[in-house]
Amino acid sequence: MPRLLDNPVMGPLFGAITILSWAGFNVAAKAGIDTGMSPTALSFLRYLTPGVFAIPLLIWLRSRATAVRLPIHKLVVLAILGGPLFGLIAVAGYQFAPLSYGLLFAPVAVFVSGTLLGMLLLQEQVAAQRVLGALIMFAGLSLLVGIETTGVDESWLMGVGFFVTAGTMWGAYTVLLRHWQIPVLEGTSTIASFGAILAAIALAPFAWPSLSETELPMLLTQVAMQGFVGGILSVVVLVAALQRLSAQTAALLPTFTPAVAMMIAWVAIGPKPDTTEIIGATVIFLGFTLAVRKKFFFATRPAQNLV
Repeated sequence: MPRLLDNPVMGPLFGAITILSWAGFNVAAKAGIDTGMSPTALSFLRYLTPGVFAIPLLIWLRSRATAVRLPIHKLVVLAILGGPLFGLIAVAGYQFAPLSYGLLFAPVAVFVSGTLLGMLLLQEQVAAQRVLGALIMFAGLSLLVGIETTGVDESWLMGVGFFVTAGTMWGAYTVLLRHWQIPVLEGTSTIASFGAILAAIALAPFAWPSLSETELPMLLTQVAMQGFVGGILSVVVLVAALQRLSAQTAALLPTFTPAVAMMIAWVAIGPKPDTTEIIGATVIFLGFTLAVRKKFFFATRPAQNLV
């Protein structure tokens, strides 16, 4: 098993599973919102559900003499950057700007912040082809999501500000996961535990009215998709991917999410993508292929100590 996990193919594989996880719980979230669930309720399930399993696991891990004890200040930083606060800021943007703005500006902010922090903290070099590939991906993304220009009032700037803030937080989150070499099991359990505590304190009062009115089949579906897929699986595979991919490559992964979500929605729900959306998805793939050619694809820095 260790030899299998060390195979260079595992980095792209974990990255692909991460994208599928993000796309899957986003499609499920759209279905939940269409039935009347609030974004706060969905965020609450995403962060609280993993804690039911993560907190006992964390207690067990901490009881072992060989357990890796992550410094408290690092846990707090990661919980803030990738926890409920991040989710609330990202969702808040949609109160002021259309969905398409969030799908474009947030990934751009992730790439910019991830690239700059990767240069500063990981000493990763930025190749011209990577920047060109990223620009091509963002062009494809704008085709895919169809940026709205009519009926948008002046508040769109505030919405973009929220999206950029959320994207910057996520870019910093992914780089710090790699910079601190967070181990998969200990890292996932501790991050999920902190996120659950924050969700219980900050989101529960606002989430409960929506959750109490949700039918049981939809509620169980969202527990599975937001809690297990979004809150557990996506974190595990992201941490695993970041141990094998460069931070700049990881920063491009969110750009894929709308295209994959479109395909999942097509299969699961039925709306067939139009020609422009298909072209946009194809351009995203071509841009990613250019940006992550083998020379720059894999992480080049050895693991560091946690403290």
